[in-house]
Amino acid sequence: MKLSKATYRAIACTLLIIAGGLYYFNREELPPPTPPQETKAEVSATITFAGSSIVEQQDGKKQWEVTAESVQMNPSTNKAQLTNFKAILYRADGSKLDLVGRQAELDTKTRDIDMSGDVKAVSSSDGAVFTAATARWAAKDRKFFGGGGITLTREDTVVTGERIEGDEQLERVKVMGNARVLKGGTPQ
Repeated sequence: MKLSKATYRAIACTLLIIAGGLYYFNREELPPPTPPQETKAEVSATITFAGSSIVEQQDGKKQWEVTAESVQMNPSTNKAQLTNFKAILYRADGSKLDLVGRQAELDTKTRDIDMSGDVKAVSSSDGAVFTAATARWAAKDRKFFGGGGITLTREDTVVTGERIEGDEQLERVKVMGNARVLKGGTPQ
């Protein structure tokens, strides 16, 4: 029995269709390639420095200088958290005001410093000593503020109160809340 050419072609086409179908349904399908993902670098919310100093100068003269055991800078808020800090505010007359405390926050835009934790300031010009629970240096106005119970001692005069506002020399001060002045003695 001889098959015609058309029959051979039909059988061949049928075999090809069956083989193609078997291959299609039994092949091992690989997952589509994943598109390249952008790798975003993790930006830390804060940058920490140990034993750092920050200095502001104007016309070649130091305006103020802050050193701290550690400084944590938050680039998104432009604020630096200082631990166990020492600050020096330089005055136009050449004298200075030395400040120490446990914590401070420096706004790098406004240059204001909020301090807390046994804040103590000592004036080099007259030996005045200021203590408070919290204090603030407003750089633009060059004013000093204190709160949480303050004491200002100059020579034999002791001023106490809840809050204080004064100039950078602490010569002109305004004491608020239970203000007392004791001349010729020590605070009680």
